[in-house]
Amino acid sequence: MPVEDNFEDNFEGDVEDGFAQALRGAAVLAPEAALFSLAAGAERRGRRWRSRRRAAVAGAAAAAVLVAGGVGVFVDAGSGAVLSGSAATDPAVQPMTSEEVVDLVAGLLPPGSLQTVTAEMPGVPGPANNKHRTVGVLRYDDGQGASLVHYTVERGSQRPEAAAVCMDGFTTPQDSCERSTEPDGSVLVVDKLRDRNVPGKREWRATRATPDGTVIQIIEYNGEPATPTREAPPLDGGQLAAMVTSPTWGRIVAALPANPGAPKPDRSSAGTPAPAPAATTPAPAELLATLTKLLPPGAQASGADEQHTALTVTFEGRTSKISVYAEPAGPRGQRDKKDAEEGLTTPLEVHEKLPDGSLVVLNRFGNGKTAVDPLLHWTAKVYYPDGRNVLLNEWNGENGYDYRPGDPALSVEQLKAVITAPDWRK
Repeated sequence: MPVEDNFEDNFEGDVEDGFAQALRGAAVLAPEAALFSLAAGAERRGRRWRSRRRAAVAGAAAAAVLVAGGVGVFVDAGSGAVLSGSAATDPAVQPMTSEEVVDLVAGLLPPGSLQTVTAEMPGVPGPANNKHRTVGVLRYDDGQGASLVHYTVERGSQRPEAAAVCMDGFTTPQDSCERSTEPDGSVLVVDKLRDRNVPGKREWRATRATPDGTVIQIIEYNGEPATPTREAPPLDGGQLAAMVTSPTWGRIVAALPANPGAPKPDRSSAGTPAPAPAATTPAPAELLATLTKLLPPGAQASGADEQHTALTVTFEGRTSKISVYAEPAGPRGQRDKKDAEEGLTTPLEVHEKLPDGSLVVLNRFGNGKTAVDPLLHWTAKVYYPDGRNVLLNEWNGENGYDYRPGDPALSVEQLKAVITAPDWRK
């Protein structure tokens, strides 16, 4: 996995602070335990989150929708559209029709029958209103059953390490994910996903992102997205990788207008010093070591997951997952503390002010902001006066999508004992 701390966001000033603060606030109240993992990596995941949200927003004007691993994929036929704006006047653009794009993509697939479900014309903004990206959906049958194949070609603004990433196997059932970096800095990901709601559904995707911001992605299913008709999608991992790395895609890329926000060369490699890094949280290994040390006597920690800064904890016959998130001192944390002090509480939320001015917030809730039956989540958070804060989140289960009610490994009082230990302030 990439080092997400190196990802850049376009959020600046209060906008960045507001985004991260809102996401953390939502995590404390939201029904999905997975949101706590998002909150823990809010600043690190800005780009990836925004990209997924952009795809979902496109649905407001879409004529067709495919559900791809929890991300809405919306496309528009538009094959008879006429190039307009900069795409028409940019001499570097080599126009293509949607039919030409489909023919090119078809030539990259193994022999079989093909039907166009929908295809955009490169350079013409579709429902997502992005002239730098073109998408299409094909119904492809290799003789073993029809499957949907979705392609995306984009001249984007992300660096390869941010644009091509494995889906989060903690929140999405995942059979495997292979990620490699090519000599020129391009990144290739082949991700094989399952669905937590549709038995037997498979979604395999290959993504290749290059240093100039170009992203090629293929997503295939084993049938219709909601109706599996075969055991596996038609292309195996090797075929997916070969397809997205084909130089043939260059013709479609040339039909898209250049993106003014495309990644620039690394300034440090050009002799210009890189900017000083912003304040960072403690390393995941350090946080997990502290958490392990503070567990009650007899508690067993296993399955250390540094990606999500989480441990599997077994105590007195009960097993739960506990994640930890820490934020360094600063004005953002101070604003968070003020919001927590003044905000409305949920039914089982308890606030306690400590003599040193710190605020401890304990909470228990179920599958909803105010649900209390059954309880599914247990949290403890401490806000220090200087803006530092530490959050513990606990739920029963081995991952972030398959959790259950019942008594957790540690009670909320035990979580409080862990969170208020002085070790977190060292």
